[in-house]
Amino acid sequence: MKLKVKIRDTALTIDTITIHAEDTIQDLIGTLIEKSLVAPDVVHDLTIKGYGDIEKGHLRLSTLFSSSDKAYLSNTHISITLTRKAEAETLANQTLLDYSKVVQAVEKYDEALAALAVRPGTVFFVQQESDQYLLRRELWGIEVFHFRTQYAEAFQEAERSPIVTIELKSRDALTRDELKWVRTIMFPSRHKRNPLIRLNHPPISQAHIDVIATLIHRMVVIMGKFEGTATHLESNNAHLPTYVQLGSECSIGYIEKAQLEGIR
Repeated sequence: MKLKVKIRDTALTIDTITIHAEDTIQDLIGTLIEKSLVAPDVVHDLTIKGYGDIEKGHLRLSTLFSSSDKAYLSNTHISITLTRKAEAETLANQTLLDYSKVVQAVEKYDEALAALAVRPGTVFFVQQESDQYLLRRELWGIEVFHFRTQYAEAFQEAERSPIVTIELKSRDALTRDELKWVRTIMFPSRHKRNPLIRLNHPPISQAHIDVIATLIHRMVVIMGKFEGTATHLESNNAHLPTYVQLGSECSIGYIEKAQLEGIR
């Protein structure tokens, strides 16, 4: 992503940098230091507006800009205003990347749906260490939201802006251009297993692809947990299906919405 950086200390500095969307705030600070935009001794103890309780090494830029195009960092010595420069939403087919894990995960997801009905609008909670996401199942595919900044939005019936959409189409439903691209990553399936990935902060990277594959796989694992014990899976006002991985500990099942609302 491209960021306009406005820095106020003893003077005003304005510049533009390019940085990976999945880099952290700590990585961003390192980039600013490397480009001599800030001095190392004035960027200690920076606070991030709206994220006071998160370590800079854990907060990703994609999370920081998930609900706003501006972000603010400051301490007693310096203030930094970050503005994400607009980039058009695009299919994730602009770069040659390895989509094999996504293709495999989508195939397993389609098989899991055949074994257990999941009602459209069902929201899953997935946590991988400190990274927390909400995934919404729709008839046409999957939407991915950041838990901390998009919690309420994930449950809205309209006007949602997920950070990622994964549209799953059958071969016959693909446009000519979509079919041409799908053939570069897989043999087009007659089932709804052809993934079309869109990000709200392109361009896409291999790191994005790998995270998407992991999140879809976590949904499959959750669905497998309930297969044979339930007629269908859904989220409601009381609980959400969930997968939480912390170190070597893994928890799969339901989590109370009240508990999630207490930690976000």
